[in-house]
Amino acid sequence: MIRLIALLFILFTSPILAQNFNAGFIGGFTASQISGDGLAGFDKGGARFGAFISYPLKKKMNFQVEMQYIQKGSKSPSGKNAPSNYTMNLHYIQIPFSLNYELKDGIVIETGLGPGILFSYSEKDEIGELGGVSPSIFALDFLCGLQYQLLGNLKVGIRYGNSLLPIRGKSNISIIEKDQNWYSSSVSFALMYQISR
Repeated sequence: MIRLIALLFILFTSPILAQNFNAGFIGGFTASQISGDGLAGFDKGGARFGAFISYPLKKKMNFQVEMQYIQKGSKSPSGKNAPSNYTMNLHYIQIPFSLNYELKDGIVIETGLGPGILFSYSEKDEIGELGGVSPSIFALDFLCGLQYQLLGNLKVGIRYGNSLLPIRGKSNISIIEKDQNWYSSSVSFALMYQISR
């Protein structure tokens, strides 16, 4: 925990010390799924909110670091033909970092990595809480996305994330498939409000 706090401090204070940075807040929602649980579709909704700091590397390129809460997981599709009333909630503190490149005025593409720490999770079906293999505490996602400038200090962003490491080993809880590692993927939509320039 001490190492994590130290890392957060370094990541969020080094741009400030450089006195050449932008900072702001992020708020939005996610739609996610898990490969390996036997379900398909981005049926699990969740929240995403936090803060960001970015500083320029070149005229049209900047390096961005975020600290955010993000909710991911899996949910069986609704409807009478759904295999079960299954829901998995995964709650992460994530520290994404990305390179952002401005294609043209108001349009930015981003790509990077999103290490995260799982601090809470739940898993249940129509009967109740499920036991089984616990999800991994540490997560690492590949990230790519697009940002669009709406107003002077306000952007809207869409981001896709896919786990590079299994979020869980083989589990007998799989609805359809068994003996597979589990990987998460998510799509998030967010507003980004810049408070300094």
